[in-house]
Amino acid sequence: MEVHELEALIQQRFDAMPKAARAELLRVLMLPTSSEPTGSASPGLTRRSLAFAELLIDAEEDRIVRALLVGMLRER
Repeated sequence: MEVHELEALIQQRFDAMPKAARAELLRVLMLPTSSEPTGSASPGLTRRSLAFAELLIDAEEDRIVRALLVGMLRER
């Protein structure tokens, strides 16, 4: 997948999130790796919180995705 395609997919996910959730995502992404929260998903997850969780998982699995997320969130 090309970087511009990845950015477009991330942008779609951002659009589904409220501004406060994007700010929280940036805060969590900026934490040191060892401080990142872990745990299981709650059965009461909403579509928005699920999108938030998916972005965190993607960022944890791929440093390029993490860098793109941080850069795009800072631009907003």
